[in-house]
Amino acid sequence: MDLSCFSQDSFDVVQWTNDYFKSNGNADNKEAMVSSLVSRLQLYVEQMNYSLEKSSQQLIVTMPHVIKDVKMIQTEVATLTDKMRQLQSDISHVNRDTGVYMHQLERLEGVYQKISIAKHGMKESDGWGKLTAELDDLLERNDIFGSKNKFIDLKKSISAQEGLPGQTERTQQFEYFTNRMEALASPSVIQYIQQGDVTQCLKYVEIFRIIDRLPQLKQCYRTVHKNALVEKWSKIAEAEDSYDMNSVLSEFNNVILEFLQNQQKWCKQVFQSHLEPLETVVDSLTNLQSLKQAFVMNHLKKSVGKFEYLALIAASDCQFTNALEKILIELPADKAEDLSAALFSYFDVFVEQYPSLERSFSNKMLEEMKMNAASVVENVSTLDACNAKVSKWFTDATNRCINITQNKSLPQLVKVFRSFVALYVEKYSTVQKQLMLNQNDEINWSLMQLNLNLLQHLGDFMQIIEQCEKKIFVSLEPREVDSGNSTICNQRIIRHNTKARDLLAPSVDAGNSVFSKELQTLQKVAIEIHDCVLKHIFVYIEAQFKQMEFTIKQHSENYDLPDYSYAPQEYVTQIGQYLLTLPQHLEPLLLSPSPALKFIMEFCEDKYKGEKACADVLLFLIVEETTAMYQEKIDEILSLSASSAKQLATDIEYFGNVLEEMSLTLSTNLQQIIVLLRAPLDQYNAVSAGYNPRVVASIRQKRNILSC
Repeated sequence: MDLSCFSQDSFDVVQWTNDYFKSNGNADNKEAMVSSLVSRLQLYVEQMNYSLEKSSQQLIVTMPHVIKDVKMIQTEVATLTDKMRQLQSDISHVNRDTGVYMHQLERLEGVYQKISIAKHGMKESDGWGKLTAELDDLLERNDIFGSKNKFIDLKKSISAQEGLPGQTERTQQFEYFTNRMEALASPSVIQYIQQGDVTQCLKYVEIFRIIDRLPQLKQCYRTVHKNALVEKWSKIAEAEDSYDMNSVLSEFNNVILEFLQNQQKWCKQVFQSHLEPLETVVDSLTNLQSLKQAFVMNHLKKSVGKFEYLALIAASDCQFTNALEKILIELPADKAEDLSAALFSYFDVFVEQYPSLERSFSNKMLEEMKMNAASVVENVSTLDACNAKVSKWFTDATNRCINITQNKSLPQLVKVFRSFVALYVEKYSTVQKQLMLNQNDEINWSLMQLNLNLLQHLGDFMQIIEQCEKKIFVSLEPREVDSGNSTICNQRIIRHNTKARDLLAPSVDAGNSVFSKELQTLQKVAIEIHDCVLKHIFVYIEAQFKQMEFTIKQHSENYDLPDYSYAPQEYVTQIGQYLLTLPQHLEPLLLSPSPALKFIMEFCEDKYKGEKACADVLLFLIVEETTAMYQEKIDEILSLSASSAKQLATDIEYFGNVLEEMSLTLSTNLQQIIVLLRAPLDQYNAVSAGYNPRVVASIRQKRNILSC
């Protein structure tokens, strides 16, 4: 029988009993099986009780021994704890005593070191005089290499005696011998530097390193070669009669390039550095600034094509910089700035003078643009030809500014442009005034054509200004670095473009042009020319309106006729016929105007903007002005009889018919005047309801109608 399941948490008596009967029992003898099972279980219980009782007795007997053992263990633990405390105390005492002893040992070690140093110093001090005497003797015999070892001993000796009495005197003596060593070695090392003797120079480099004067040796190297390069420039420049300027610069630049190619390798062997030749070139070019400046200035004064001459020099400098940068093995950022200044600073004075040259050129060009007062036709043609010259100058000057100054002088060039534009626009104003003087009371279509031509030429010039401004800012736009240029040249271009953009862009960013003030003046002149065209066309209309005063007076008699008996008077029929024939004269001129004429007319008057033909807009402006003048003439009439009122209404109605044929409409005021002039006196107030009060009051007064 398996009794282990009794100890399980999920033990179920009923389930266990049923399982037992299924596996061992017989359904016919259940009572016997139960009786047997109970008996067996009772037996197991008795055995269990007996085992427990026996175990309890044994536990009771052994418990005193266990308690005794536990007490003994506790006693031993307490004893061990006391021993550990004692051991910890002993360790603390040892540490404290050891620290004191170590401090004393360290102090004794320090004293020993000081005594040793003092002993060594005293020993060296005893030998100092001997060393100085021996070194002095070697230097007197010019034995630089023998002096080297003695100097090393002297250097060690002064280091060993540091802090001992007499330090100042020893330092002065040491400096004295250092200077003598340098002075003795310098003539020979200069000779070997000039000869390019690597082996001998290496020996002297070691000497200068020992005496801590290696920087002075490098300075000596730079001075020797700088003097040689300056002398080379002088020889090339003295032979200027056999060279042109470009050849002089080219030959000297080749000397510099050859020097760099050779000396970079040499200096790497001798000084373990590539920078000395670069620094030598920087020093040489800096030293030559004034000489090169004077040389270029002398040739510039003799030169006929000053712009081409300056552009040639600028291009030569850029090419030289490109070649120079390609052969440089090493070019640190700080050295690049120094090299850039050495290469280009001499040319800055010519960069500053460049705008003045452009101003002189522009003034000369203005002087050649003479406006002949006797021939206005020739003057208009001259301005047309001058526009082409001005456009070419703007383009050439902008390109020259890029090529000569890398846009450094662009803000100053813009000032030159602005000054020129202001003076050039005055030429147009002068010709416009000449055209006004030639105008009389008779219509002259040729004169009107000249006005339109002048306006078109001014439009051409305005487009030239816009193209110039666009080119200026295109040249300043950030762009990819030119791989064909050196880093130095590209950095100069970027720096100058940024500065010029900062000076010029604010006005453009604000929606203005760099030529804003000049364009305002140009607009005034353009409007004057446009008004001159309108006045020229309007001369005939004004003459006809002058006859209106007389004809109205003729109808001031007090008689009345039917409306059909009135016919338009001559003044209005002449005006009408003139207006109807105007398209024939205007369309050939304005139906397909040049872009420049369209452009300037839009600049003068917003009504020209849009798809409408310029001829239609101009005709509309003439009709608008005619209508306004007609209104003024009517307002000037003080009194109208019934007959005069009907006659005036007939005239206005005819004018309206003319406008209708021109696909235009009569103004509202004139339409109301027609109705009010024909209204019966007793119905005037009823008819005028809703009309313009000013018009109603004016016609009532002219017709002598009493207001209710």
